[in-house]
Amino acid sequence: MPWRNWHDDEELLRDLAEAVRPEPLEQLLIESARAVQPWHFGDGDLAIAALLYDSYTDGLVAIRGPASGAPRNLVFALGELRVEIEVSDAGIEGQLIPPEPGTVRLIAAGGPVAETCADEVGCFAFPAERRGPVRIECVVAGRRVATEWINA
Repeated sequence: MPWRNWHDDEELLRDLAEAVRPEPLEQLLIESARAVQPWHFGDGDLAIAALLYDSYTDGLVAIRGPASGAPRNLVFALGELRVEIEVSDAGIEGQLIPPEPGTVRLIAAGGPVAETCADEVGCFAFPAERRGPVRIECVVAGRRVATEWINA
């Protein structure tokens, strides 16, 4: 290590900046952590519906994995509200139970990706434009409810 002239304030500041500057891999980890933060700290008025059922973990499917190309069925619930969705190559189709109209959004890590309306029987759909971690956010009867994150 070369001799450092720490009696010179400018050189000392350069050395300190170099010492705390993250390596490229460390910088990647820092950026990834910042991207995950909104997943954990959301709106205070947003309720999260818990996963009740996932067809990928149903019966013997867990041993061999899901059938290739088979749709994935998920059921989320919060109180009396249930959000039932089917994820397939065609996209995401779902229904709100009890059936009622509302606004439904597809949310990715970076924010809303798509928005649609649930019809009078609670049905909604999103085309297969998005892959990766997503969640469904519903605004029904003045309540905002979101599913847990899923890999669609």
